[in-house]
Amino acid sequence: MPGRIFKRGDSYVLKIYAGREGGKKKDKWLTFGSRAEAEAAQRELASHTLAHSAGVGLYGNPRERLCTYLVDWLKRQKPGLAPRTYERYETVIGQVRQDVIGAIPLGRLSPRVLESYYARRLDVGLSSSTVLYSHAVIRKALQDAVRQDLILQNPAALVTRPKRTRTRPEVWTEAQTLLFLSEAKSSSQYYPVYLFAVGTGARIGEILGLRWKDLDPREGMAYITQTLQRLRGGGYVLKAPKTERSGRAVALPPEVVDELHALKARQDEERARRGLCEAGERCRARHCRRWHDLGLVFVSEEGKPIHDGNLRRRDVKRLCEKLGLPWRRAFHTMRHAHGSYLLQRGVSIKVVQERLGHSSAAFTLSTYTHVLSGMQDQAARAVSAMLRQTRQ
Repeated sequence: MPGRIFKRGDSYVLKIYAGREGGKKKDKWLTFGSRAEAEAAQRELASHTLAHSAGVGLYGNPRERLCTYLVDWLKRQKPGLAPRTYERYETVIGQVRQDVIGAIPLGRLSPRVLESYYARRLDVGLSSSTVLYSHAVIRKALQDAVRQDLILQNPAALVTRPKRTRTRPEVWTEAQTLLFLSEAKSSSQYYPVYLFAVGTGARIGEILGLRWKDLDPREGMAYITQTLQRLRGGGYVLKAPKTERSGRAVALPPEVVDELHALKARQDEERARRGLCEAGERCRARHCRRWHDLGLVFVSEEGKPIHDGNLRRRDVKRLCEKLGLPWRRAFHTMRHAHGSYLLQRGVSIKVVQERLGHSSAAFTLSTYTHVLSGMQDQAARAVSAMLRQTRQ
């Protein structure tokens, strides 16, 4: 059993070794009203030896700093994380490292300390969604610390989380969307990408990861089975969608099917003209001019995967600035424009959810509340038409 119990006056004291400070032994004294209470505390400490080796109480061992723990925790998590998820976790931990909270010992973390950190993140201009994501990562990491007996209780579980500020998604009007497509058709080689985005509402990673074998032109269907993710520092991976709902079948408009047929013909011509690169997907030559047959639908002039960041900065930005449209979240805007257009035309919320790959119809409803509220007048007129019949 850790420590020693002895009587002092009318109370009982549990004396525990609390490490060394300045080369000298340091003890912590815990006072209780009865010997039974002192023995109960001693048994609890014995069951959490690591957490209470310094005798600091509920929040554990003070000798490991939060940032040090998080860095080590992330290394252990890496094998089970998708590359993009790992990078986002790394960004969260980098923010902790730059703040004073990173130097705070695990044993001194408390809900109040974490709430103050989240408030500072909001003050520097981060959105509530970003701060909530940071909270989720920290909470998960500290829960593992509880499991490993480094702390007895997770302080992040007791935090009053920042309120999520729901912002209305930026949506291009129908006229703006058609204007963008018209300009892209006349001046951009990536017009098929934009047409597919507007026609299906798919995410950019899903579009760039689409393979020809995932298309059924006769049925007019596209099957979303993987997503392309770029790696920090170069390279890419093709991975399964994050959730079961994200993998889905999407019916294609005839205009999209026709454009895909034309795209396939152009790619076949390029393959014949350039000749195949023998290295294929293993090719790392930066300026290899041969065709790289990777089976992807939307590719560069050499058949290589398209870099979504370059696509945004070099092509989408040019088109949007020319038309006076916002460009930074253009693919999200096209996706929201697709969902809004369907709802305004009376398409079932369940169909829209399945088409967009949302986790639930409730999420779709919360995302497109502004669209549905704008349809209240339409609903009122429909009911009015029915009620007028009773007066005839």
